[in-house]
Amino acid sequence: MKKHLYHRDNLLAMLDWHTMNLLNIIRVAACLLILGYSCVTDWKVRRAPNQLWYILGGIGIILGLIELYISNFNVFLMYSWAFGVAFIFVLVYFLYYLFQHFGMAGLGGADAKALIAIAILFPYYPHIGLLGLSLPISDVTRSLFFGLAVFGNALVLNLAVPIAVFIYNLFNVPLSELASNPFNSFMGYMTRIEGLKGKYVRLMHRYSDEEGRIKKKRALGGVEIDDKAYDDLLKWKKEGRIGERVWVTPKIPFLIPITAGFVAAIAYGDILTQIISMAIL
Repeated sequence: MKKHLYHRDNLLAMLDWHTMNLLNIIRVAACLLILGYSCVTDWKVRRAPNQLWYILGGIGIILGLIELYISNFNVFLMYSWAFGVAFIFVLVYFLYYLFQHFGMAGLGGADAKALIAIAILFPYYPHIGLLGLSLPISDVTRSLFFGLAVFGNALVLNLAVPIAVFIYNLFNVPLSELASNPFNSFMGYMTRIEGLKGKYVRLMHRYSDEEGRIKKKRALGGVEIDDKAYDDLLKWKKEGRIGERVWVTPKIPFLIPITAGFVAAIAYGDILTQIISMAIL
């Protein structure tokens, strides 16, 4: 009798693991599909439809309720889910309003909603068995909340952008210009004024005509290029008062690093937490 109960309990545990694994695979597939589509739309028009995050959050709620039911409403699962969503919500909207207040390019509304939707979709850091692999492959220190791991990974991977920009500038900008603008060489590039129309970029300097002299000051969050700014730059260039090229910083959608951070979190693990742990130790 005891042997029969032992085998039954093992079978139930195995069934539960396979069910949870299937739910996590569905979560990953849904998230990859929606994040991938959002990256395409955000790259093309610098906007991602709000409906995407409602769909992703809705899928998360349905799968979360199924998992709660299967686990007999496990208390740890409920608290992990609730605190994870609340923590990410407070964190991303604090950062969003902080960037907005200082007029800086950073975390946008779509980025914040994407991270909240991911927090709703994943109540805990998922372990997935797929094609003989156990993911994530790194089984060391991780963030308490999966959404935080995705955000941390996105920040680390986003560091590739200034490095790539600097390498581009080494081959396309005179060294004298780079030496006089070391900050610019990592955050932007020089482009012809005539080519500014239709580009998703901001001016890195604020230009003004003061008593017949054109002065430029570095703008922390960049300057949007409206029709007036474009016409002024074109006019001053034709008059020989400024050069043919200006420094601009690209508007790179943060949804792309978020998507890369999500893939890294699923496949590898929590990169930022591991870096911090190694630095402390």
